[in-house]
Amino acid sequence: MFKRRNKGHARIDTLIGRNTSIHGDVEFCGGLHVDGRVAGSVRAGGEGSLSVSDHGVIEGSVEASHAVLNGRVNGDIFGSERVVLGSKARVQGNVH
Repeated sequence: MFKRRNKGHARIDTLIGRNTSIHGDVEFCGGLHVDGRVAGSVRAGGEGSLSVSDHGVIEGSVEASHAVLNGRVNGDIFGSERVVLGSKARVQGNVH
């Protein structure tokens, strides 16, 4: 009766692993999955898709057309098309 529609936004081009920590801003195209920690802003160029796992942490603002967040974000979130906050998502900031 109810079907989930996959519009091709689940593609992952870049993975930040669970034991990885990045200090600085991240700009990407395509899909980015964060299992680790990013101390800086994360910004998608064009039609970018971001997913953050339960263990993922972003300490900075997030800017993407599609974002699925299950981890922690300490900053503002700007989603031009869709932002999904999972049950374990923790956000300290504004969602636009």
